[in-house]
Amino acid sequence: MGLLCVLAGAVLLALVPGTVDDVDAYAAAPACRAGQPRSAGCTTAVPATVRATENVSTGRGVRYWLTAAERDAAPGADAVHRIHMVGTKPVYSAVRPGDEVTLVYWRGEIRTVRFGAVTQETKASPSEDWRFPVAFGLLLVPFGLVLLHAAWWYRYRYPSATHMAPMRFMVWPLTFTLVAVTGFTAGLVGSGIGNAFTVTAFAVVPLFALSAVCAWWLQRRSTRAADTSDIVPVAVEGVRCVSASVHGDVPYSVAGFGTLVLGDGRPAATPDPTGRVARRPLPGTLTVRGVRGLRPGDPEAWYSAYKYDAAVIECRDGDRTVLIGAPREEAGLILGALARAD
Repeated sequence: MGLLCVLAGAVLLALVPGTVDDVDAYAAAPACRAGQPRSAGCTTAVPATVRATENVSTGRGVRYWLTAAERDAAPGADAVHRIHMVGTKPVYSAVRPGDEVTLVYWRGEIRTVRFGAVTQETKASPSEDWRFPVAFGLLLVPFGLVLLHAAWWYRYRYPSATHMAPMRFMVWPLTFTLVAVTGFTAGLVGSGIGNAFTVTAFAVVPLFALSAVCAWWLQRRSTRAADTSDIVPVAVEGVRCVSASVHGDVPYSVAGFGTLVLGDGRPAATPDPTGRVARRPLPGTLTVRGVRGLRPGDPEAWYSAYKYDAAVIECRDGDRTVLIGAPREEAGLILGALARAD
């Protein structure tokens, strides 16, 4: 998918020189001499009278149509034209039925409408043809690089390493994502082709700096989450149900059991948040070895469930390693319950 995005973006950007040639050809086109057809590469100005303006709502916005009739059309000629305008200003919003305008033909199509001293392009004008390939080209190429980077990372790194090393994983993907959004926006609303590419190019450095700051902040959170020195056993008062799950090759490690019941005999794992049914007690042979943060190799579900608020209680049950994953604020209660049960 990432490679397809990069290739598609490259193809679109390769089309840009052709659109530039059309823009330049239209801008440099001379006025047609008498007798030259409207399909020629010169421009023909034809006087016309406005018949109507029409706003047509679509699922993606509003289209603006101007209906005008040529004043000096030959008998039997198609003299009435329904013209799709680009936006509303300055001509479309100013004209009323009966106003005199000038239709400018180039290569057989109406490209511009003039009203007095002001001019507005139509959808057939080549002046806007560059926007689609530039906007989507600048969107797809950086976004494709993000997908390729993500595929490489997950292929050659532990999936959980993303959580542990945001500085290494996030900087470039976030930068390219922001560049893609900037390029797309510049392509759609920029004043010209050069402006779109210039805005995108000058945005790279500040966007990289912003991405680095975001990744640094996440790295600080990750480092702080790895420090579990402040987690100590806390006495359990009454019966408590806390969010926690047990992982290990033991009978009380069951998928979907995401709650521990504390303060009612031995701690017990259960799928019931109220702790009333299907309890699996943790045996007396379970001993605590220590508390740490998340590491590569821990259950992937813990990364999404606890994020940077996780604590992992390392235990032994005979010769088997047992892990208890829980929010940091609940870890002290679990330690207290295990110590009390012992």
